[in-house]
Amino acid sequence: MQMTVLDMVQNILSGMSSDEVNSIGDTVESLQVAQILKNKYYDIITRVNLPEHNQFIQLNPSLTSSVPVLMYVPDGVAEISWLKYFNSNVNAAGAPSSAHDLNLDLTASIAVSNFAPGYQDVKVLPVRQFVDMVLGFNPTQSNVGTFTFSDIPDLDDKEFGNNYTFYFYNDRQPSYCTVLSNFHVIFDAYNNTQDSTLQASKTLAWARIIPAWEMTDSFIPDLDDEQFQLLFNESKSLAFYELLKQPHAKADQEIKRGWSSVQKNKSKSNKPSYFDSLPDFGRRGGGFTSPISLFKARGWDIYK
Repeated sequence: MQMTVLDMVQNILSGMSSDEVNSIGDTVESLQVAQILKNKYYDIITRVNLPEHNQFIQLNPSLTSSVPVLMYVPDGVAEISWLKYFNSNVNAAGAPSSAHDLNLDLTASIAVSNFAPGYQDVKVLPVRQFVDMVLGFNPTQSNVGTFTFSDIPDLDDKEFGNNYTFYFYNDRQPSYCTVLSNFHVIFDAYNNTQDSTLQASKTLAWARIIPAWEMTDSFIPDLDDEQFQLLFNESKSLAFYELLKQPHAKADQEIKRGWSSVQKNKSKSNKPSYFDSLPDFGRRGGGFTSPISLFKARGWDIYK
């Protein structure tokens, strides 16, 4: 059952025999409990990697022609699983085409229409491998451009910020990229016949996000029903320990059950039962002659 932040604060305060509140900001103690809820919320979503926090995203563009192959990871993104970029070049090699009669009542005239290839994979490389690749481009060629990358991660660490020169192709679809400082995304190429820089609208990535917490009475944390009890009991146990200086044995017991349930049930699809995921070491039967077990034959080994 889902609850608002105020509902959980009131329930925890009631269990602590504390004063009743109508808002999380009514007392210092209610604010402390709300802060505990926030901390435990981020602890849970970081540890569990819930499937509902995976979604499509687009990268942020540089919007600067001097750095056409540089993009940025949006705030709140924890991990990018894969990335695609839309190829809008209808003249690209391998672009699909169709033919049709323009007018069936007259002499047949065939028109051929080319379509854009569409989204194509961009492989995310380790930093060293990507740098070795792009530094191997020949900057004297007309289709190779350069840009200066400035990396100043923090104002307090200016002594570590320097300028670096990267090469890129300017006449083709990007095929590779790398991520620096979990923020900068540098690509190996862009097509200057299509755009002046890489475009946010043409990116498509599958990423794990970190949902934001709102310190308001009506905020409902972005969790499934099953995880609300885990958040509540984790916060209740910590509140008793920090504010009352005593453990809460029942809450601790429910926490163990909650974590066990979350790990087993966090995914609602594409997951075999515990019994089905066991390896099959018995003799083949039912007409199976392949030495590969039924477990692997059905692709269940990917869930290990």
